[in-house]
Amino acid sequence: MQRFLATIAKLPLRRLPWRFIGTGFLSASLLVLSFPPASIWPLAFIGFVPFLLGLLYARNFREVAWMGATHSIFYILFGFSFVSFVVTNFGGLPWIVGKLVLVIFSLFVALPVVYIGLDFTYPKIFPNTLGHVLYNWLPVAQLAEITGLFGLTVPILLSNLAIAILLSRTVGRRQLKGPAAAGLAGPFSAVLALALVAGFLWNADRWGRARMEKLNAQERGWTRKLKISVIQGNIGDIDKLSSERGYEPAIAHVLNTYREATLDSVKNFHPDLVIWPETSYPFLYTHLMDQGANASGAARDQWMKDFVHEINTPMFFGSYSNSGKRDFNTAFLVKPPFDLAGQYRKSILLAFGEYIPLGPFSSIIQDIVPSIADFGRGPGPVLFDVKGAKLGPQICYEGIFPEHSRGAVKLGADFLLNITNDSWFGLTGEPKLHLLLTIFRSIETRRPMIRATNTGISTVVDLTGEMRWSTRLFEPASIDTTLNFPGPGQHAPVTFYTRHGEYFASTCGVFTLLASLLVFGPGVLGWSRRRATSVKALIGR
Repeated sequence: MQRFLATIAKLPLRRLPWRFIGTGFLSASLLVLSFPPASIWPLAFIGFVPFLLGLLYARNFREVAWMGATHSIFYILFGFSFVSFVVTNFGGLPWIVGKLVLVIFSLFVALPVVYIGLDFTYPKIFPNTLGHVLYNWLPVAQLAEITGLFGLTVPILLSNLAIAILLSRTVGRRQLKGPAAAGLAGPFSAVLALALVAGFLWNADRWGRARMEKLNAQERGWTRKLKISVIQGNIGDIDKLSSERGYEPAIAHVLNTYREATLDSVKNFHPDLVIWPETSYPFLYTHLMDQGANASGAARDQWMKDFVHEINTPMFFGSYSNSGKRDFNTAFLVKPPFDLAGQYRKSILLAFGEYIPLGPFSSIIQDIVPSIADFGRGPGPVLFDVKGAKLGPQICYEGIFPEHSRGAVKLGADFLLNITNDSWFGLTGEPKLHLLLTIFRSIETRRPMIRATNTGISTVVDLTGEMRWSTRLFEPASIDTTLNFPGPGQHAPVTFYTRHGEYFASTCGVFTLLASLLVFGPGVLGWSRRRATSVKALIGR
């Protein structure tokens, strides 16, 4: 121990740019607090100010690198702490391994430099953006039907930049010598930018409120109705895993929990559709067909057949299916007396949870962490029909990817139907963050979303993005409600974003590429050696 402490004492810690490390930490903390579970969303408008001030005052690339690494690493460590929780509790690995995985994950996400362009193009397991925090300002969030979430990021970034410039010019007395200060706009430009942001947000708020009123009036005028019952069973991880492994008391507990809650809703509400969450039927569902099911599997499917016949109501539930040697995370629609009306196999899988994206090394990881599944991929969006309503099913993780919901709406979906299980994440901020990332699909596509989860948060979202009904975390609950959808001669809106997708973010990506070539690749553009040298000197290389 003494030798270790002596080695630490010899490290050149005094030489580290602690001011810039602290600046990166402060900026990361402000941004983390703007997202769930804290959700102090106005902090997003100043969260980047310390970081930008650091860029302006940095004298060399070393200071910028330390600040950027600190910012990105601590943002991931704090904002995605649930990664460590899942690795430890679901993966069955020691806590130190969970922390190590979180650090590696944070280093991976630390690489993007040019914000929106790389925010769109850079691979992320959880595709959150700064624009998500504006859900708390719902009228402004309506802009997502035009620009998507990346368009909502622009006023936040611009306000951060303008405030940083103002502070550097009016508060900071030290002369700006850093390469980032070259060509820096003056206080007048910063004030003008803030005025433009304020004016933009004020007009966006007015437009958004009018848009929401118009959409709500349109929805009230739709003539067809669908009565739904969402069942939140609140099945804990131990019972869920035990039931999947064939432990009979756990199986009885799971099935009886959903049975009793469903019978209560059917008796008192008479729904057109009952919805159970992801893998709520925790077995391979064979529909009494010969897919290698053993006697106990056939008996459980017979139980489901009898139950659907008993309630005489269509059921949508999560389970598993099999094709050849591959299992699939699957959703089934079953109609009485016991007709399989449709099945949907999950097509966007969670890396390191439902598959291992490491090619030839996947089998090695599978041996170390056998709890990681190896599911096959489904073909993509499909539609289910219930009482004339077209439902676009999606399973859990798929709800945070706009292209999946866009695909379902292009097929003709009247509703987005999401089933989820977030029980693995425990009492972390992940369930609230997951909901925030999912809920924007209703704004982007102008389709109501029905979200059924095992442990919460289950909700029904209208086409303005407002949650009309929602449940609490880790409580058994149900939602019984009636939803309107277009009748003959009526049409749901088709948004600009649904038709054109991420055109705004793609444009930013093109500009990012051009800017990168201008700064880092002058030789590629045929510039003179003298010009290339001056550019490299500007960025400190």
